[in-house]
Amino acid sequence: MTDWAALQTAYGSAEGIPALLARAAAAGSDDQELWNELYSHLCHQGTVYSGSYAALPALAQMSVRHEPSDYIAALHLAAGIIASNDVVGDRTAVRRRYGRELDECHAVAEQNLPLARDDTYFIYGLQALMAFEDGGVWQLQLDCLIHGEAALQCPSCDEDLLLDLDIAEPRVSGSSDDVAAAVTPLEPRASSIEGRLLALARSNDRPVVAAELPYLFGTSSCPECHEPFSIPSALV
Repeated sequence: MTDWAALQTAYGSAEGIPALLARAAAAGSDDQELWNELYSHLCHQGTVYSGSYAALPALAQMSVRHEPSDYIAALHLAAGIIASNDVVGDRTAVRRRYGRELDECHAVAEQNLPLARDDTYFIYGLQALMAFEDGGVWQLQLDCLIHGEAALQCPSCDEDLLLDLDIAEPRVSGSSDDVAAAVTPLEPRASSIEGRLLALARSNDRPVVAAELPYLFGTSSCPECHEPFSIPSALV
Protein backbone atom coordinates (compact mmCIF):
# COMPACT_ATOMS: atom_id res chain seq x y z
CA MET A 1 0.00 0.00 0.00
CA THR A 2 1.24 3.48 -0.85
CA ASP A 3 1.60 5.77 2.15
CA TRP A 4 0.41 8.90 0.36
CA ALA A 5 0.61 11.02 3.50
CA ALA A 6 4.36 10.46 3.55
CA LEU A 7 4.76 11.65 -0.05
CA GLN A 8 4.91 15.19 -1.37
CA THR A 9 3.32 17.30 -4.10
CA ALA A 10 3.78 20.97 -5.00
CA TYR A 11 1.50 21.91 -2.11
CA GLY A 12 2.70 19.57 0.60
CA SER A 13 1.34 16.17 1.55
CA ALA A 14 0.09 13.90 -1.24
CA GLU A 15 -2.67 12.37 0.89
CA GLY A 16 -5.40 13.98 -1.26
CA ILE A 17 -4.01 12.68 -4.57
CA PRO A 18 -5.82 9.29 -4.60
CA ALA A 19 -9.19 11.07 -4.39
CA LEU A 20 -8.19 13.41 -7.24
CA LEU A 21 -7.02 10.46 -9.34
CA ALA A 22 -10.28 8.62 -8.72
CA ARG A 23 -12.28 11.66 -9.82
CA ALA A 24 -10.08 12.02 -12.90
CA ALA A 25 -10.55 8.36 -13.80
CA ALA A 26 -14.33 8.85 -13.69
CA ALA A 27 -14.21 12.12 -15.65
CA GLY A 28 -11.86 11.01 -18.44
CA SER A 29 -9.99 13.72 -20.36
CA ASP A 30 -12.92 16.15 -20.49
CA ASP A 31 -12.74 17.80 -17.05
CA GLN A 32 -9.96 20.29 -17.83
CA GLU A 33 -10.24 22.04 -14.48
CA LEU A 34 -9.68 18.75 -12.63
CA TRP A 35 -6.70 17.85 -14.80
CA ASN A 36 -5.24 21.33 -14.33
CA GLU A 37 -5.43 20.71 -10.59
CA LEU A 38 -3.62 17.40 -10.94
CA TYR A 39 -0.96 18.98 -13.15
CA SER A 40 -0.52 21.74 -10.58
CA HIS A 41 0.00 19.21 -7.78
CA LEU A 42 2.13 16.66 -9.64
CA CYS A 43 4.01 18.48 -12.40
CA HIS A 44 3.98 22.14 -11.41
CA GLN A 45 5.87 24.08 -14.10
CA GLY A 46 7.78 20.89 -14.88
CA THR A 47 8.74 20.18 -11.27
CA VAL A 48 7.98 16.70 -9.94
CA TYR A 49 7.72 15.23 -6.46
CA SER A 50 7.65 11.86 -4.72
CA GLY A 51 3.86 11.86 -5.05
CA SER A 52 4.17 12.45 -8.79
CA TYR A 53 5.90 9.12 -9.34
CA ALA A 54 3.46 7.30 -7.09
CA ALA A 55 0.66 8.49 -9.39
CA LEU A 56 2.19 6.83 -12.47
CA PRO A 57 0.44 3.43 -12.04
CA ALA A 58 -3.00 5.09 -11.88
CA LEU A 59 -2.19 7.35 -14.84
CA ALA A 60 -1.00 4.37 -16.88
CA GLN A 61 -4.16 2.44 -16.05
CA MET A 62 -6.34 5.36 -17.15
CA SER A 63 -4.36 5.69 -20.37
CA VAL A 64 -4.75 2.02 -21.24
CA ARG A 65 -8.48 2.05 -20.50
CA HIS A 66 -9.16 5.22 -22.52
CA GLU A 67 -10.52 4.72 -26.00
CA PRO A 68 -8.01 5.54 -28.78
CA SER A 69 -7.69 9.33 -29.05
CA ASP A 70 -5.25 12.00 -30.13
CA TYR A 71 -5.28 13.39 -26.59
CA ILE A 72 -5.46 11.52 -23.29
CA ALA A 73 -4.92 13.78 -20.29
CA ALA A 74 -3.59 10.95 -18.10
CA LEU A 75 -1.04 9.95 -20.73
CA HIS A 76 0.30 13.47 -21.17
CA LEU A 77 0.55 14.03 -17.43
CA ALA A 78 2.50 10.77 -17.10
CA ALA A 79 4.77 11.94 -19.94
CA GLY A 80 5.36 15.29 -18.23
CA ILE A 81 6.26 13.58 -14.96
CA ILE A 82 8.72 11.08 -16.41
CA ALA A 83 10.30 13.63 -18.77
CA SER A 84 10.96 16.22 -16.05
CA ASN A 85 14.56 17.32 -15.55
CA ASP A 86 13.79 18.02 -11.91
CA VAL A 87 14.13 14.37 -10.97
CA VAL A 88 13.47 13.12 -7.45
CA GLY A 89 16.11 10.42 -7.04
CA ASP A 90 18.02 8.61 -9.75
CA ARG A 91 16.38 8.91 -13.19
CA THR A 92 17.42 5.41 -14.24
CA ALA A 93 16.10 3.90 -11.01
CA VAL A 94 12.78 5.71 -11.39
CA ARG A 95 12.35 4.45 -14.95
CA ARG A 96 13.28 0.94 -13.88
CA ARG A 97 10.84 0.97 -10.95
CA TYR A 98 7.95 2.05 -13.15
CA GLY A 99 9.07 0.17 -16.25
CA ARG A 100 5.82 -1.75 -16.73
CA GLU A 101 3.71 1.40 -16.46
CA LEU A 102 5.98 3.29 -18.87
CA ASP A 103 5.82 0.41 -21.36
CA GLU A 104 2.01 0.54 -21.19
CA CYS A 105 2.02 4.30 -21.74
CA HIS A 106 4.48 3.94 -24.61
CA ALA A 107 2.20 1.48 -26.38
CA VAL A 108 -0.76 3.87 -26.03
CA ALA A 109 1.27 6.88 -27.23
CA GLU A 110 2.53 4.98 -30.27
CA GLN A 111 -0.94 3.65 -31.10
CA ASN A 112 -2.57 7.07 -30.84
CA LEU A 113 0.00 9.17 -32.71
CA PRO A 114 -1.61 8.61 -36.15
CA LEU A 115 -4.93 9.87 -34.74
CA ALA A 116 -3.68 13.45 -34.27
CA ARG A 117 -6.24 15.87 -35.69
CA ASP A 118 -3.64 18.49 -36.67
CA ASP A 119 0.07 19.28 -36.44
CA THR A 120 -0.24 20.69 -32.92
CA TYR A 121 -1.72 17.50 -31.52
CA PHE A 122 0.81 15.46 -33.52
CA ILE A 123 3.74 17.36 -32.00
CA TYR A 124 2.39 16.96 -28.47
CA GLY A 125 1.84 13.28 -29.16
CA LEU A 126 5.35 12.91 -30.55
CA GLN A 127 6.83 14.65 -27.51
CA ALA A 128 4.89 12.32 -25.19
CA LEU A 129 6.17 9.33 -27.14
CA MET A 130 9.73 10.60 -26.67
CA ALA A 131 9.14 10.83 -22.92
CA PHE A 132 8.32 7.15 -22.74
CA GLU A 133 11.32 6.33 -24.97
CA ASP A 134 13.64 8.55 -22.89
CA GLY A 135 14.28 10.55 -26.04
CA GLY A 136 16.78 13.05 -24.67
CA VAL A 137 16.05 16.75 -25.14
CA TRP A 138 13.12 15.96 -27.45
CA GLN A 139 10.92 14.72 -24.61
CA LEU A 140 10.74 18.34 -23.43
CA GLN A 141 11.61 20.60 -26.36
CA LEU A 142 9.62 19.43 -29.38
CA ASP A 143 6.70 21.72 -28.57
CA CYS A 144 8.80 24.69 -29.70
CA LEU A 145 7.64 23.67 -33.19
CA ILE A 146 4.12 24.65 -32.16
CA HIS A 147 5.22 28.14 -31.17
CA GLY A 148 7.44 28.58 -34.21
CA GLU A 149 10.46 29.60 -32.17
CA ALA A 150 12.88 28.18 -29.63
CA ALA A 151 14.88 29.87 -26.88
CA LEU A 152 18.59 29.11 -27.12
CA GLN A 153 21.70 29.94 -25.15
CA CYS A 154 25.05 30.09 -26.89
CA PRO A 155 27.24 27.29 -25.46
CA SER A 156 30.33 29.52 -25.85
CA CYS A 157 29.34 32.98 -24.58
CA ASP A 158 26.01 32.27 -22.83
CA GLU A 159 24.20 34.88 -24.95
CA ASP A 160 20.43 34.44 -25.03
CA LEU A 161 19.39 33.64 -28.59
CA LEU A 162 16.19 32.90 -30.48
CA LEU A 163 15.64 30.38 -33.24
CA ASP A 164 12.89 31.53 -35.62
CA LEU A 165 11.29 28.54 -37.30
CA ASP A 166 8.36 30.42 -38.81
CA ILE A 167 10.26 31.82 -41.78
CA ALA A 168 11.23 30.16 -45.05
CA GLU A 169 14.89 29.97 -44.03
CA PRO A 170 15.10 29.68 -40.20
CA ARG A 171 17.65 31.93 -38.52
CA VAL A 172 19.16 32.51 -35.09
CA SER A 173 19.10 36.03 -33.71
CA GLY A 174 20.63 37.62 -30.62
CA SER A 175 20.10 40.87 -28.78
CA SER A 176 20.69 42.85 -31.98
CA ASP A 177 17.66 42.24 -34.16
CA ASP A 178 19.50 43.30 -37.30
CA VAL A 179 22.11 40.55 -36.92
CA ALA A 180 21.13 36.93 -37.46
CA ALA A 181 22.82 33.68 -38.42
CA ALA A 182 21.58 31.11 -40.89
CA VAL A 183 20.72 27.57 -39.77
CA THR A 184 22.11 24.58 -41.63
CA PRO A 185 19.53 21.78 -41.50
CA LEU A 186 20.61 18.27 -40.61
CA GLU A 187 19.26 15.11 -42.20
CA PRO A 188 19.76 12.71 -39.27
CA ARG A 189 20.85 9.10 -39.41
CA ALA A 190 17.86 6.78 -39.55
CA SER A 191 19.09 4.91 -36.47
CA SER A 192 19.19 8.06 -34.30
CA ILE A 193 16.43 9.50 -32.13
CA GLU A 194 16.23 12.42 -34.55
CA GLY A 195 15.96 9.99 -37.45
CA ARG A 196 13.04 8.27 -35.74
CA LEU A 197 11.28 11.60 -35.20
CA LEU A 198 11.68 12.60 -38.83
CA ALA A 199 10.53 9.19 -40.05
CA LEU A 200 7.41 9.37 -37.86
CA ALA A 201 6.56 12.85 -39.20
CA ARG A 202 6.94 11.65 -42.77
CA SER A 203 5.09 8.36 -42.34
CA ASN A 204 2.20 10.16 -40.63
CA ASP A 205 1.88 12.67 -43.49
CA ARG A 206 3.01 15.75 -41.53
CA PRO A 207 4.97 17.64 -44.22
CA VAL A 208 5.24 20.91 -42.27
CA VAL A 209 6.63 19.16 -39.19
CA ALA A 210 8.96 17.07 -41.37
CA ALA A 211 10.24 20.22 -43.08
CA GLU A 212 11.00 22.02 -39.79
CA LEU A 213 12.60 19.17 -37.87
CA PRO A 214 15.94 19.18 -39.79
CA TYR A 215 16.42 22.84 -38.80
CA LEU A 216 15.73 21.98 -35.17
CA PHE A 217 18.39 19.26 -35.46
CA GLY A 218 20.78 21.52 -37.34
CA THR A 219 23.70 23.85 -36.69
CA SER A 220 24.23 27.60 -36.61
CA SER A 221 26.61 30.16 -35.15
CA CYS A 222 26.19 32.73 -32.46
CA PRO A 223 25.42 36.20 -33.89
CA GLU A 224 27.36 37.72 -30.97
CA CYS A 225 30.55 35.65 -30.59
CA HIS A 226 30.33 33.87 -34.00
CA GLU A 227 31.15 30.45 -32.53
CA PRO A 228 29.40 27.50 -34.23
CA PHE A 229 27.05 25.24 -32.26
CA SER A 230 24.42 22.58 -32.73
CA ILE A 231 20.83 23.69 -32.11
CA PRO A 232 20.03 20.77 -29.74
CA SER A 233 23.01 21.64 -27.52
CA ALA A 234 21.77 25.23 -27.12
CA LEU A 235 18.09 24.59 -26.32
CA VAL A 236 16.98 25.91 -22.95
